[in-house]
Amino acid sequence: MSFLLDPVALLLLGFVAGKSYSLLGVFGARVLRRGELKVGLVAAGAAVVGLFWSYSALLYVNAIRFPWPVAGWYGGTDWMLNSGLPLGLTRSTGTDVLAVVFFALYPLWFYAGTRLGRSGHRQTVEQVMQERRRIVKCLTDTAFPEGGAIQPGASQVDASALVDSLFRRIPPLYDDGLTALLFAFDSRFLVLALAGKFTRFVDLGGEGAATPEKESYLERWSADPRLASIGQILRITASYGYYTRPQVYGLIGYIGPMTPDLPPWLAPIPADEGRRP
Repeated sequence: MSFLLDPVALLLLGFVAGKSYSLLGVFGARVLRRGELKVGLVAAGAAVVGLFWSYSALLYVNAIRFPWPVAGWYGGTDWMLNSGLPLGLTRSTGTDVLAVVFFALYPLWFYAGTRLGRSGHRQTVEQVMQERRRIVKCLTDTAFPEGGAIQPGASQVDASALVDSLFRRIPPLYDDGLTALLFAFDSRFLVLALAGKFTRFVDLGGEGAATPEKESYLERWSADPRLASIGQILRITASYGYYTRPQVYGLIGYIGPMTPDLPPWLAPIPADEGRRP
């Protein structure tokens, strides 16, 4: 923490908090009310800014060294003013005034981060459903491409439509959880971490059909020990839409129809009970 690094850290933490607020608002509407989420966001901001204020203030008045409580590398005042760089700044009346100004701006840095995190996520329920259908189509087409081990490909049997119907059959909380997983799989940050490109999964290698980039990204989910189980959930979801099509199970010698063993919680519920349109 220093006057050079604190604004960046607060901006990033605010971005994470704002992004979490937006995602919970979209996918957790059945559990958390928007008012409760906003209270949580404000409380998180107060806690983060309070922590930065207390720690950085103790550093500035040289009550502790950096990094505390580990063995000190720099004097507190030196670190706050110079951030480990050879700037040669020392504490004076002028720096004390500037320090007060900098500390007063800390809440604004966090707030700016939350605004960045929340931007672009004010979507209607129908817009969320439209994006989900797009992700599901790319996922199924990538998992079972044309020219693969079995013909036809997922796009030729409209496997994504069957997956989409599954969302309308499962309980709302499972619907929300699986939808959140699909949006995380599609996120630019995970694509950047695993594929080295700051773009969405649906746009990897171009729009629409399966591309080598999309296939490689899906394989990375299966190969990474931290993500393998989640990647398996995605593949099972795509498989449900693909292997339950008569054009597919007939080719592998199954008489049909193929009906998966459904979990005990998957029971028919009225379409208007807790359903998204």
